[in-house]
Amino acid sequence: MFRRRTPADRRLEPGPQSLHRAAGASRPSAPTAAQLADAGWVLPRSLAAGTGPRWTLVGTVGSPTATAVDAGGLVQGDGWSLDWWIGADDRWHLPAREAAVRQRMVDDVPVVETALRIPGGDALHRAYGIRAPRAVGDEWVVVEVENATPVPFALAVVIRPFLADGVGDARRITLEKVKGGKGRDGAHLVRVDDVPAVVLPRLPARFAAGNLASGDALETVLSGAAGSEAIEATCADGLATLAMVFPLPHTAMLRMAIPVGAGTGPGAVIDHPTGLPDAASVVSGWEVHRRGPRVEVPDRRLGDALARARAHINLAHDGAVVRRDGARSPSMEPGATDVILAAFDALDRPAEVDGVIARWSIPVDPAPAPTPEADAVLLTAVAGHHLLHRSQPVLDHLLPEVAAAVERIGKAERRGRVVDPVGRSRSARALDLTSWMFAETGQAEAAVAVGDLASRLGLGPDIDPVADGDLVEQLLVAGRTADHARLVALCAGLSATGAAPGPGPAGRPIGHDLAVSAAVVLALRGLLVAESREGLALLPQFPDDWYGGGIELHDAPTAHGKLSFAVRWHGSRPAVLWDLEPHPGRGPVRLTVPGLDPSWSTTETRGDALLAEVAPPADLERLRVVAEHPDIDPAMRRPGAGPDPIGDGDVVGGGLPEGGSFS
Repeated sequence: MFRRRTPADRRLEPGPQSLHRAAGASRPSAPTAAQLADAGWVLPRSLAAGTGPRWTLVGTVGSPTATAVDAGGLVQGDGWSLDWWIGADDRWHLPAREAAVRQRMVDDVPVVETALRIPGGDALHRAYGIRAPRAVGDEWVVVEVENATPVPFALAVVIRPFLADGVGDARRITLEKVKGGKGRDGAHLVRVDDVPAVVLPRLPARFAAGNLASGDALETVLSGAAGSEAIEATCADGLATLAMVFPLPHTAMLRMAIPVGAGTGPGAVIDHPTGLPDAASVVSGWEVHRRGPRVEVPDRRLGDALARARAHINLAHDGAVVRRDGARSPSMEPGATDVILAAFDALDRPAEVDGVIARWSIPVDPAPAPTPEADAVLLTAVAGHHLLHRSQPVLDHLLPEVAAAVERIGKAERRGRVVDPVGRSRSARALDLTSWMFAETGQAEAAVAVGDLASRLGLGPDIDPVADGDLVEQLLVAGRTADHARLVALCAGLSATGAAPGPGPAGRPIGHDLAVSAAVVLALRGLLVAESREGLALLPQFPDDWYGGGIELHDAPTAHGKLSFAVRWHGSRPAVLWDLEPHPGRGPVRLTVPGLDPSWSTTETRGDALLAEVAPPADLERLRVVAEHPDIDPAMRRPGAGPDPIGDGDVVGGGLPEGGSFS
């Protein structure tokens, strides 16, 4: 029987900190978010707007715990969150409510910077994951706030009884001195219900507490009544909140640390970590994790989306499984697990895939009831992985599971149990890949039998897939059909950090779906190269927006070998340069460029060719030389000869400029 990790092995399992609440008393009925807003409470940004969950994940590579940062810079803990308010010369500015808030990923890695505009400049909030040793565990989320204005301001660090998408549960917030930190008073640990929450580098200057009975701490802060004595906040209704105010001179920075993962249970004493890296150092450290094929396209929007996506998907992998929310989603989820693993394969990171799929043969007790959907995930992941990377030991290890999965899908098809259109499409595609894999490994009879089953399910390799699925499916469809316009439109709906919401465990939506990030990687790859058993189609469709622009793809794994190619323009004629390293034992591979020149093909593994002329798009703005105004100051003219006279409507230089060399 096909044995794999159960889809529920951590679907409902709480994260490391959530376990701490299991023993707590049941919570009394709490007010709704709308009622709290009416009472003057500051709600998280998306909760107040009613737009549904939207956040960006931060964390470290190989971690089972990713942390959410919302659009206002609020960092989510376990039942609570860490917010920030700025007291400037004019008034207090609340990122959850201000319009002048901008957010980005610094250098397109999981370092989230939230900029709040205030008089004189910006207050900058950054959140990112690091590893630094402590007694137990080594994972942290660092939050730093920088005063990028020429004048000092006040920073309120606020423990809130909210999640990014709902009301949380915080009953007691306390402060205690711990080792390390800066200043006369040294570091202090903030606890929420006895669980370590935030380590501050020094004692705050002022404090303001709030709860359901007295109202939000905001009113105390706004009135200037925050006291200098350290206090605690309590609320039996789970709405305790505590604002801690620090003075922050111009150019100064306050850096605090949130312990996550192992060793953060109730009562644990956690000191201030030594040598907290700044955001710039963490950005540099992420470079090694963005390795993979190099891609250059004329469309900056897609290039930026790809850069963010290939960094984001690292947060899905904890070293053993992949999860679309980076923490608690199922480890075997159709439309997510297979997509994330395919993205790792496309980014030439086979070891990360090996480590996941090899575990699917490990017996679990009790064993889950297999389904055609889960079987399709296994077949897609194993066959796709083998086609790109020829991982024969992994295939040999999983071959009994593959055979059992095919048999079960066949039995379900004969009994009429594969009826959902999306599920049927996924099963057929999985079988088609498996048939191709068997053909490549010399198992002709198995290839034919599995291919026949794929055909019976109604989706052969040339039939369009179902297009009315969720965002992940829509992105995959755009990639499979090389639909540039559709892909651009879908990527335009992503946040400024490249994130999008998606389905979560137990029916609760998540604010950042890492399967969407994986689908962006695969969709853009689909614009550049399409694989079939006959060969590789470079640029299967050519977008008008790319006319005259340079295109490059370097060291991309494909089903036929590792591919590099580039397109350069000689006037209206494109030239293609290519280099294919075929898999060992492969015969000739046919290369085509149907989007530019359907008549051209080759079986050479390396070379260059000048393709047929491509007519410019009808709306292309052609470059014209404009005569200088006779009154222009001669000193402002650039040195050298003036432009050659040309007739109206001619293109300078006789055409578009050539690109550089292919290297």
